[in-house]
Amino acid sequence: MNKSIVTFLIFLLFACTTTVGTNDARIGFPKANYDFGALPYKKEARYSFQFTNPGKTPLVILDVQTSCGCTVPEWTKKPLNPGSSGEIEIKYDADFPGVFHKTIKVYYNGKDSPQELTIKGEVEYPDDSEAAKKDE
Repeated sequence: MNKSIVTFLIFLLFACTTTVGTNDARIGFPKANYDFGALPYKKEARYSFQFTNPGKTPLVILDVQTSCGCTVPEWTKKPLNPGSSGEIEIKYDADFPGVFHKTIKVYYNGKDSPQELTIKGEVEYPDDSEAAKKDE
């Protein structure tokens, strides 16, 4: 009986310390922040965040979430092999005048997920003729 328990504990110890496989998926952004500067009112703005997979296993972007509905992401959906690159395009709708600062969270199949990106800028206030058109 004692021998069975010791054998079981040794087996359990090896099972807990043996790695079945490691997921080394990583994502590398050379630039994680972007400043649009001044944007015209009601004009769509776009920026593409470039990234690479510096890991040793395929990288899969599972989801990209933004801090508001005015920021819409599109991204590479296919798995990226080590050394491959992709992009996450961000579309910002400049519907509200003033300063903005938005975050984008990139969820992927690596241990350091999510990665955070940011965009910022300032939407110009409409002139009187644009405001009059809106009121009509």
